[in-house]
Amino acid sequence: MGEKKIRFACPLDCFDGCAMIATVKNEKITKIEGDKDHPLTGGFVCQKGKKHLERMYHPDRILNPKKKYRGKWIDISYEDAIDEIANRLTDIKDKYGSEAVLHFYDSGYGGLSKTVDKMFFNYYGGATTHTGSLCWGAGIAAQKIDFGSNQSHAPEDFLNSKTIIIWGRNPADTNIHLMKYLNEAKKRGAFIYLIDPIRTNTAKIASEYIQIKPATDGALALGIANYLINEKLIDRDFIEGHVKGFEEYKRYAQDFTLDYVEEITGIDKERIKKLAQNYVGNKPSSIIIGYGLQRYKNGGNNIRCIDALGALTGNIGISGGGVNYSNKLIGEYIDGEVKKSDALVRNRRSYSKTRFAEFLMNANNPSVKCLFITKANPLVQVPNIGKTIEAIKKVDFKVVIDMFMTDTAKYADLVLPTTSILEEEEFLYSSMYSPYLNYSNRVAEPLNNIMGEYEFFRVLAKKMKIDDYPDIEREEFFKRALRPLMETFNVSYEYLKEDYFTINNRDIPWKDKKFNTPSGKYELYSEAAEKQGMSPIPVHIPSNVREKGYNLRLITPHFKNSLHSQHYAFEEGIPTAYINNNTFKENNLESDKLVRIKSKYGELEVKLEVSEDIGDGVVMIYEGWWHKNGSVNFLTPDYISDMGEQAAYYECFCRLSQ
Repeated sequence: MGEKKIRFACPLDCFDGCAMIATVKNEKITKIEGDKDHPLTGGFVCQKGKKHLERMYHPDRILNPKKKYRGKWIDISYEDAIDEIANRLTDIKDKYGSEAVLHFYDSGYGGLSKTVDKMFFNYYGGATTHTGSLCWGAGIAAQKIDFGSNQSHAPEDFLNSKTIIIWGRNPADTNIHLMKYLNEAKKRGAFIYLIDPIRTNTAKIASEYIQIKPATDGALALGIANYLINEKLIDRDFIEGHVKGFEEYKRYAQDFTLDYVEEITGIDKERIKKLAQNYVGNKPSSIIIGYGLQRYKNGGNNIRCIDALGALTGNIGISGGGVNYSNKLIGEYIDGEVKKSDALVRNRRSYSKTRFAEFLMNANNPSVKCLFITKANPLVQVPNIGKTIEAIKKVDFKVVIDMFMTDTAKYADLVLPTTSILEEEEFLYSSMYSPYLNYSNRVAEPLNNIMGEYEFFRVLAKKMKIDDYPDIEREEFFKRALRPLMETFNVSYEYLKEDYFTINNRDIPWKDKKFNTPSGKYELYSEAAEKQGMSPIPVHIPSNVREKGYNLRLITPHFKNSLHSQHYAFEEGIPTAYINNNTFKENNLESDKLVRIKSKYGELEVKLEVSEDIGDGVVMIYEGWWHKNGSVNFLTPDYISDMGEQAAYYECFCRLSQ
C-alpha cells in the first residue's frame, strides 16, 4: 500500500490545541508532524504532541481489560469486564443509591466523544461528582465576578499591544504558539514584562523581568492601582460609564503605598512606579495571566486585583488590551446529548475535588462503594497523595480507564484500555487560548480492537437496560453537540470536518462595553461575591512566608515536555529540586549529595540544582513525576483557595536535609 497523510488534532488539555498530520504506510503510522496549514499552530508541534506516536505503539500500553485476581493482574474479555461492572453498578444502586458511586474525571484527554462518561452516569441516576478544580478554578471564578464570563483576546490582537505584562505564565514552555505573537509584537516595539517568582524561559523574550515573592501578586496590583489613582492616571470616562464600585475599591487600595508594597513583594518601589507608568502611558496594554498565581489561598483575589488594572486604565474592550486568563469561546455553542442528560440526574451529591481523600474517608449515607475514574490520574495529581492512597483503599470496587497502568490504575480492581486520539474520530477545542475547533480523523484502527469510551458506555448502558441512553452512532452524537454552533454561524457539518473553524468578530471581548455581570458593568464591587461570603472588592489576603519547622515554600509548575503525569510514564530517575545560592547556604547543603525534602505530609529524595532563577526561600520541583520517581504531591496539602474551590498547591512549606 502507498503512503497516506491524514489530518488529526492533539487532545491534550493544553493552551494551543495543535493541528497535526499523520503519515500512514502499510496500515501503520510511521510519523506525526504539525499541520502547516492551520492558522494558529502552523505546523509547529511540541514534544508532548510528538509523543502520541510513541504512546500508541508503546509495549507497556494496556491492550486488554485487566482484573486484579489474588493480587495479580489477569487479562479478561470485554464481555466479562462489562458483565462485572454492570452487575456491581446495578447492585450498588439498588442497595445504596446511585450516589454511592463516585465518578472522578478530569481533562487529561479531551474531545467531545470523551464526555460520554458524564452522560452515562447522568442516565444511571447521578453519581457523586466533584466541584472545584485542580487547575484554574480560582481564576475562572474571579473573572466571572469581574467580567461575568471568561474571554480572551484573539492571539493576533496581541500584535496591537504596546505594553504586554505576562503575569505568572510561561508560554515559552506551556503555550508555545503564543510566542510567535510575542516575538512579533516585540519587533513592532511592544515592551514586554514578565512577573514571576521564577525566572522562566519566557524571560528570554521579556524586555524586563520582575521577580516577585510568591502569593503577593494581589498586593503588587493594588500598589500599581493606588499609584495610578493618586497620580490621576486612571481612565475616568471608562470608570464612570462602565465600572461599578470604584469608590469602595479606591478606599481599600489607598493603604497600598509604594513603600508598603515594596516590603510585601520584594520589588523596588521605583520599578513598581515605572511599571505602572508604562502600563497606562504606553497603551494599549495587555495582561496575560497564568495559573500558578491562583494556586495560593488568596488565588482568586490575586486575579481580581490584576483584572482591576485593566478596568482602571480603560484597557478593556479595546484592540491590544485586555486581561487574558482563559478563553471559553467555542464551548458556548456546544450542546447535545451530554448537556441534555444533566436534567435526568435524580440523586446529586458533590464534594470539593481538592478534598477527594477527605470525602472518601468520611462520606456516609451512603459511603462510597464504587470509584470510577476516567481521563485522570488522581494518585499523582491530587494534593496529599499519601492520605489519598489510604482513602482509596477503603473503597470496595474501583474501575479505571486508561492507556497505561498508572499509579492510580494500580490500585483498581478492573482496568479498561482506551483508544488513542489516532484511533478514533473526534472534535476538539481548548477553553484556555486557542479559538479554533479542530476536527480529528481516525488515522488507524484501534490496536487489538480496543473499545473506546464512546462504545464502551453505549454497550454498558445496553447491558444495564438503561433504555433511554442515546443509542446513536458517533457522527449523530457529534452533530447534535455541534448543532448550536452550526445554526448560529451557518456552517455545515462537512465544513467543520474539512476546514479550520473559529468565530469571527470575537477577537476583542467587551468591545461593546456590555458585561455579563448583574449590573451590566465591570464589577469592582460585587454583591454576588458578597452573598457567597467573599469580599465584594478585590483584596490582598496575606499568606504565610513559612510554617513552624518548615522554612521553604514549594512551587510545583508544569514541565515543558509533559502534560501533568502523562509523559513521565517512561521516565527514570528522580526529580530535581531547584533553589538559589542563598537558600543553599542557609540550609547548610552540599552540592554533590542527594537531598531529602520533607513537609508535614510526606517526603521525597531529590537531586539538587542551584539556580539564581529561583527566589529566596523557594524550592521549585516540576509536577507530574510518578511514584516510582517521586511525586511532588506526596508533599502538598489539601488547602483550598479563596474562591472557585481551587487546590492551593503552592501553600506547601518544606525543609531540606542531607
